[in-house]
Amino acid sequence: MRMRTNLDMPKYLVAYVGGHVHAIDGLRGSTLWSTKLPGAYKASVGSVMLDGDVVLAGVGGRVYCLDIDDGRILWVNELPGMGLGMVSMATPGGHTNDTAQIAQVQMQQAANTASASV
Repeated sequence: MRMRTNLDMPKYLVAYVGGHVHAIDGLRGSTLWSTKLPGAYKASVGSVMLDGDVVLAGVGGRVYCLDIDDGRILWVNELPGMGLGMVSMATPGGHTNDTAQIAQVQMQQAANTASASV
């Protein structure tokens, strides 16, 4: 199998499958760690997202916060009284794609420079 050489790939990818959160190396595709979420059923549907140095996972009416480096569970919010349904999540930044944010800032700076020189 050929290794990816695109250095724009994120360092980590995260996936939720069968009651586990998996961190995957963005360049090589190898599994870095896998953490079973207590209370998550094998057939449950979950959502995951990266936010800085943590992974947020929502499944079975719970939100889990995991350390990105080793998958250690930092905290769990049971969302009392909300049931055991699918969890949708968001963070204030809306996304954690640093590459896209940097490109957007650079384009804005270039536009500002162009309009200032006119």
